[in-house]
Amino acid sequence: MLNAIANTMICPKNWIAASLTSWISLVCLSISQPAQAESSFVTNFNRETKNEDLVKCGYTKEEITLKIPDKGVLNQLDITPGNRIENYAATRCQGYRPPIPLMALIPQSTFGTTIAEYPTLYFYIPDVSVKNVKAEFSFYDQTLKTIIYEKEIPLQASDSIIAVDLANAPDLPPLEVGKPYFWYFSIIFDQYDRSDSTYVAGWIQRVTPNSPINQELDRAAPKAKPAIYAHHGIWYETLESLVQLRCAEPENSTVASNWQYLLQQVGLSDIARKPLAQCHSALIADQFSESTE
Repeated sequence: MLNAIANTMICPKNWIAASLTSWISLVCLSISQPAQAESSFVTNFNRETKNEDLVKCGYTKEEITLKIPDKGVLNQLDITPGNRIENYAATRCQGYRPPIPLMALIPQSTFGTTIAEYPTLYFYIPDVSVKNVKAEFSFYDQTLKTIIYEKEIPLQASDSIIAVDLANAPDLPPLEVGKPYFWYFSIIFDQYDRSDSTYVAGWIQRVTPNSPINQELDRAAPKAKPAIYAHHGIWYETLESLVQLRCAEPENSTVASNWQYLLQQVGLSDIARKPLAQCHSALIADQFSESTE
């Protein structure tokens, strides 16, 4: 679904010292045009591109390289894929379609792993008015028949990426290791008529990190941890650790480049430059504890 060709060429010697960060910022990102299908909203990326193609001209290998889970994991777990980009077939706001739709920051497989009892999930909120608009987050068991947790979330910002921190969900039991959970995130424009509501959905599974991962993490500086999580395919901690670095060092070009490259690998380049709402407002971190009147 997401295919592109990474072009390379032999460069003059004076390019040898050029950084991969600069290269990524110049050539990797693009904004797609609205359309019905998910593929029209994401920048194509060729999973088959060899790492050797990225080291020509003296470049070093990219620091953040994600071990991407494919949809085969869904078959192994006997679960149905979710959808990480809203379906524009819905009427939605009397036909209005924002430039970029609601998106969940997850791999194409709609499945991601975590090592946390209470992980943090991230969603891009489209460029729409959020006045009197709420989001709703739900957690289901593997059968999709039992709602484990449900909460309405007042939206504070649009055209930005928000965090749903499950540590602020006191009624949610800690995630069990090895058990897949289905989550559902919807934007509700009218609480009485939900025909225009839109949603994204996916799967999360808590895993126990093995000793080598723990040893790597124990020895690693904060800036090195995203690469460790990514190497072992632990999606939610890869994302969360990069978010923390971006909030702490918003002017750090290396951190920004790693963030953009990570999202590019899973076909989410369209939102790689969008602001992180939780970096600017403490209200986002407290959204689960706020009143939902």
